[in-house]
Amino acid sequence: MESRRPPKIMQKNIRKSGSKRSKRTLVVELALEFGSATKSCAVCSDCCLEKPIEHHVIDGTCYYTCQSGDSDTEIIQGRVEIDSECACRVLAHHDCIPSLQSVDSERMVVRTNPQNRTVLRELIADLDDVVDEVRLRSLVVGGEQTSSSSALVNLQELTTLERETVEKAILMGYYDKSGGAKFDELASELDITTSALSKRLSSAEGKIMRNLYSNE
Repeated sequence: MESRRPPKIMQKNIRKSGSKRSKRTLVVELALEFGSATKSCAVCSDCCLEKPIEHHVIDGTCYYTCQSGDSDTEIIQGRVEIDSECACRVLAHHDCIPSLQSVDSERMVVRTNPQNRTVLRELIADLDDVVDEVRLRSLVVGGEQTSSSSALVNLQELTTLERETVEKAILMGYYDKSGGAKFDELASELDITTSALSKRLSSAEGKIMRNLYSNE
């Protein structure tokens, strides 16, 4: 059977518009907390599920599809008007496509792929303006050559102080090869002594390394 080609005018538009692609090796999972009346998410207030949610923001409307909490076969589809800046728009502004892992009335867990850690730092800073709290749950750093060199940095098993310290270290570029915040600068930002910072990082990094190799 002969395949049909698109009309010439359509072919011209396709060639003109082209596509924009980029390879990304960074995967992050963020927990966005909404605790105040002024900072909220339309989907969170309309759909509460511990399951992934398909959604798209088109103009001023958020369209979503999710599995019903009462049935494994029933699907809920809805749309919510957005009248203010929202987390998904901030993610899109930083060229990050959000994948909603779960939502409830006060929290959204989103997975996305920033271009690099500089973009991640800027993304979190901007998200702080539209949510009450941003927590970095996990970070997958992919290798430059193969996916086998990827590493999952899971921050959920750390204590609150350890997690906040590692988050700040990542966001300030302390672990960046290209150079970021120095050790004493990180301690100053956290308002602790270099000795206290050393103890926190040693404890947190030890847990992270054990988690990385626990399944090998």
